Amino acid sequence: MAFAPSALRLLAFSTAVAAVQQPLPFVRRFNNAPAEGHKAEYATVLYLYLGSYLYLVIHRLILCCQIPIDHNDSSIGTYQNRYWVNEEHYTPGGPVFVLNSGESSGDPMVEHMLFNSSTFLGNVLEEFHGMGLVWEHRYYGDSSPFPIQQDPAPEHMKYLTMSQALADLPYFAETFSRDSFNDIDLTPRGTPWIMIGGSYSGMLAAFTRNEYSDTIFAAFASSAPVEARINMSMYTEQIYRGMVANGLEACTKDVHAAMSYIDEQLSNNETAASIKQTFLGPGAEKNTNGDFAYTLYSLLLTFQSSGIIDYPGTIKDWCTYLETDPNTNKTAGPEGLAPSRGGQYVAERLASWPSYIEGINQNFDTNCKGTNEAEPVSCELRRLETSPNMISWFWQYCTELGYYQISNVGPHQIAPKSLDLEYEQDLCNRHFPTAIKSGQFPSKPQVDAVNAEHGGWTIRPSNVFWSEGEFDPWRTLSPFSMEDFAPKGVKYTTDIPKCGVQTAQDTLFGYLMEGKVHVADVGIGAMADTATQTSWNTFRAALHEWLPCFEGQSNNDSA
Repeated sequence: MAFAPSALRLLAFSTAVAAVQQPLPFVRRFNNAPAEGHKAEYATVLYLYLGSYLYLVIHRLILCCQIPIDHNDSSIGTYQNRYWVNEEHYTPGGPVFVLNSGESSGDPMVEHMLFNSSTFLGNVLEEFHGMGLVWEHRYYGDSSPFPIQQDPAPEHMKYLTMSQALADLPYFAETFSRDSFNDIDLTPRGTPWIMIGGSYSGMLAAFTRNEYSDTIFAAFASSAPVEARINMSMYTEQIYRGMVANGLEACTKDVHAAMSYIDEQLSNNETAASIKQTFLGPGAEKNTNGDFAYTLYSLLLTFQSSGIIDYPGTIKDWCTYLETDPNTNKTAGPEGLAPSRGGQYVAERLASWPSYIEGINQNFDTNCKGTNEAEPVSCELRRLETSPNMISWFWQYCTELGYYQISNVGPHQIAPKSLDLEYEQDLCNRHFPTAIKSGQFPSKPQVDAVNAEHGGWTIRPSNVFWSEGEFDPWRTLSPFSMEDFAPKGVKYTTDIPKCGVQTAQDTLFGYLMEGKVHVADVGIGAMADTATQTSWNTFRAALHEWLPCFEGQSNNDSA
């Protein structure tokens, strides 16, 4: 299964949550015209569906509040920011647990996280008799100050920064209340607020605790790449490490040989056209080397959320295809097939994997090789994002965060070298030409300024628990990073620090989940796994130790 270019950019906590959503049976069945005799049945389904929808409207009401567009200049005005509340398990004295939706609309988080006891958030709401809250990130979902469209006005987008986003929740929390508990001070003055998040949402949890400790009492930061960086070739290198550790070393050798051959072909205009056509068919030669390289990189993307699982469309699936001799049905030895067959063979074998072209056409909205006979052949890969959420995320990583996921050129290379920093910057520039023309778009992401302002992977706020998957590609920019350029000598410990006490720079209160990948302990179904259970239980134990030390200001004021 391949992914559209935008999927490369998502930190994927939100996409991992959204992936579990299934189309409603009602919708699937109505896609097929009902037979006359089944109208009563469909009327019943429709009645039940509308009843369920009405329940959601009444019991899971979307709420809005006014938030300053610019926290540094109130004259700019305000906008409506959405949030959702679950108070089913709340009893007076319990904490408020809040989840920021991150680079996504908040809707999928509500049904699949806020009201689901099989997730960590739903679980702790029950255990601690807490009130749950999903906060939609500014410029995502329906919480944007301005309409978001292709090539958006820079004067509208300039308020989408990490600093502005971090200030939203504390502003809101100052006056938070519920009619059903109007005698309880639910603001951080009287109630401990605990922030939970994974991926970008985990970054926000850690940064908010670090910068707004009067608002957030404690935080759980899962798979949080808090260090901004432009060159993220180590994302690809981490996938290589995970493949080797999971028995796919022979496959990595063949992929490396295939990429070396592809790089050689792309270095010459005539052979470049031929190799693109080999993979994508007629018309593919019109695509840039970088856009073509993107399609091959997409083969690696299931690793982030799934690791090495034996499932159609995954790395394990295409490695099995690549390593199996179609003539003898025998599996390649530990050195792969390239030593005996050559790089051209393994490249062409990879090109023939049926799921490759299917995935590209599905996710890039193309008809390469004319697989859909009812439509003309179309293989133009150079697309601009139309999704408002993706345009917002592009703005964030292109202006501040970096995260340019490029090829790991070298002995472990498993992606074409055309996927380089120049191509990544061009991808950013494509989306914001007006901002560039007006001088309101940086020539490169301002990662140094972001790290200087927010602290990057050196922050050690008190009352924060960190977790990470051993082979998570985003681990490379988290406090768990083992990269050469990361801080050296950091020790991870599950010994609970005292409430309100920061750990030393070389000590991280956190847990590294063996064999796991991205946000393994935050999503649905994580409770069934020993490693993720250990992560959860450590944070829960920490909360039991920390919560008694909360002294609300409202309580002190009334004493």
